[in-house]
Amino acid sequence: MDTEELLETLQAADLSYYQANAYVTLLELGTASATEVAQASDVPDARIYDVLRDLDDFGYVELYEQETFQARATDPETIVSGLTDRATALESAAEEIEERYERPTLDTQTVSIVKRFDTVLEAARTFVRDADTQIHATLTRDQFDALRGDLVDARDRGVTVNVTMLARDGDEPLDDADYEGAVSVAHRLSRPAPFVLTSDLRRTAFAPNPAAVEDYGLILRNRSFTYVFFWHSLLFMWLPSPVAYEADAAGPKRYADIRQFLLENRDLIRGDEPLRVEIEGRETDSDRSVTISGEVVDAENLSEGDGDEDGAPSVLALTGTASMVVDDGEKRWTVGGWGATYEEVEANRIEVMGAGAELGAEPAE
Repeated sequence: MDTEELLETLQAADLSYYQANAYVTLLELGTASATEVAQASDVPDARIYDVLRDLDDFGYVELYEQETFQARATDPETIVSGLTDRATALESAAEEIEERYERPTLDTQTVSIVKRFDTVLEAARTFVRDADTQIHATLTRDQFDALRGDLVDARDRGVTVNVTMLARDGDEPLDDADYEGAVSVAHRLSRPAPFVLTSDLRRTAFAPNPAAVEDYGLILRNRSFTYVFFWHSLLFMWLPSPVAYEADAAGPKRYADIRQFLLENRDLIRGDEPLRVEIEGRETDSDRSVTISGEVVDAENLSEGDGDEDGAPSVLALTGTASMVVDDGEKRWTVGGWGATYEEVEANRIEVMGAGAELGAEPAE
């Protein structure tokens, strides 16, 4: 740092130009009279005494009488300590400004582009805490570890948690104990993929895979965009990868999407025992909330040729109409997924209650 830079820095530390100039001059001279300081610096003779007295008050210099008015710089330890503390505080403030600028206000913004993955991960943690139906996540072991506590809490609330674990080179497969309590079903994918977490088919946290040139993330509170990310994850990460873990059935399983529900439960729907579900959604003609409990008696998008020889659903099985008919004992309801128009009910949550459960109905205004 040259003299000009030092002077500018001291002025940033609240010294005036004359005060900084006199102090730097004294650092070079050691001990000097007021007149000598004025001659060696840019401080006018008429101002030098006031300037030195101010520096004495600040602790930068020490004044004393010895035939003439003398000044010398004090031990810099205290000054250096103060400047270091201030530098640390300024650095922290700079980081906080950057963080607050990048961090979206999740309650008010629907789409946000951010630069730091930490911001994406924090949004994902918030979305997990907000979930009450279903979470889909594609993530690495480290990312899973960072979210595991919140995933456990979500499972305790009855949320279905589906995880595609990205297996990087050298990673040991997770044990069942690693997944237990945090995951409903886990698949294992042995290739790079983006970090994607969707919550209740309404919220998304996304970051590109490590090989991507771009360094950014997306935080979405938008159902249309979330639907795109959900199906990208389902088609390219979830369905092609093998099952690594499946929790013992300890309660109803929840779905935010009707197509996934139909695909995963097609054998039960075709079976001899009635499949019982509870559906929360809205009536499409009145926009009123409704809850239906009953038996699935018919469904579209369940053709016999909808899978390969291993039973995995084909892409064709994910297209076209996806709807079903639910009998609550008094009425048969036609139920569709997000954006349903022709069906009587748009399902926001489908909860599988089991096969052969007792019928019941609970419409809600």
